[in-house]
Amino acid sequence: MSSGTSVAVIGGGIAGLVCANRLSQLGINNTMVFDTGKHAPGGRCSSRQVMIEGRACVFDHSAQYFTVTDSRFAKIVSYLHRKGVVKTWCGKIGHLKTGKFSEDKTLTQAFIGVSGMKDIPQCLAESVNLKQSTWAGNISWESELRKWRVDRHGYFDYLVIAHNGKCADKLMSNAGAPQIHKLTQVRFCQQPDMKDKRMQLCSIWALLVSFSTSLKLPYEGVHVEDADISWMANNTAKLRDTSRPQTSTNECWTIFSTRQFGSRNKCPQENIPPKVEREVTSLLLQAVKRVTGLSELPVPNYTRVQLWGAAVPMNVLKTREECVFDSQHNVGICGDWLTSPCIQGAAVSGLALAEKINKHYTGSDRSSTTLIPEFVMADGETIGAFPTDPNMIFKPSK
Repeated sequence: MSSGTSVAVIGGGIAGLVCANRLSQLGINNTMVFDTGKHAPGGRCSSRQVMIEGRACVFDHSAQYFTVTDSRFAKIVSYLHRKGVVKTWCGKIGHLKTGKFSEDKTLTQAFIGVSGMKDIPQCLAESVNLKQSTWAGNISWESELRKWRVDRHGYFDYLVIAHNGKCADKLMSNAGAPQIHKLTQVRFCQQPDMKDKRMQLCSIWALLVSFSTSLKLPYEGVHVEDADISWMANNTAKLRDTSRPQTSTNECWTIFSTRQFGSRNKCPQENIPPKVEREVTSLLLQAVKRVTGLSELPVPNYTRVQLWGAAVPMNVLKTREECVFDSQHNVGICGDWLTSPCIQGAAVSGLALAEKINKHYTGSDRSSTTLIPEFVMADGETIGAFPTDPNMIFKPSK
């Protein structure tokens, strides 16, 4: 394979990074990944580190864990395990309803990053050409050259869209590939509408909160049945290094709202008004007290709220194809919203698109995938509950 074949990947989340890595394995080494993240790549697979009372504390503030049911993804996880960046989450995970906790017995294995979910994309980014904190906002298909012009970064033989939401929609609106643009058109809503042919995304709030004393709850992660909260996780217990003695009673929790709560408390994602920040923090803390059944909550020593405007795909491509590829314009899409809203879904989609590009370049398959924008409702709960096959136990290779 000639290394002169060039690919531009827009989006440095799991799908884009896996796609770029697989392209390199296939011999397409001239690949550039453009990511808007200021601090690190990863998209929804990210962590935030803050100093609280002189200690560095980590919050997984988006994807909470992942499961493995696909043999292709298992190979990636084996690689991550050999690199020392993933481990099994051994704490209790389950469901919380009216104050009663029930452990999820069907969850055979939940995997996390050793020091936070950010470890996973950072590891995958080590072997790709990543342009961080960069938005390629002006792209176009040059039909005479049969190449993609990507801003000031030059011309590429292939284009990969590993991004969703308003940015991808705007990016492709006048790019010269109208069928691909129809697939990136997005509607933000809190209830899925099957009559609407567009991708549908919901928004949720994340509250990062730290307490100086333990809440002494009998679980580390719970899917909550409530009008305001959908998920709670104890990051301190989840990420604890068991080889070291515990020297602090501080606990850091990630709280996710429901999409209905997100709808009731809308505001600009990029510029949250201080009043809204205070109100959302107060409402979510009240909800934590209510759903846990605690008589009182300790006074937090740290809080931060974040609005995930494009948090979760509410529908997926009807054909459940793992990627989309337009052979007439040398452009493809990969992402979890095509087949399964989870880390595994993103990774498998990135793999599939890399294989498709390679087959197109070598001439073994010049066809396009289905480009019809028809969607069906997605499975799963808001960020955290991912498809699991209880009959499959993942065993990392040594």
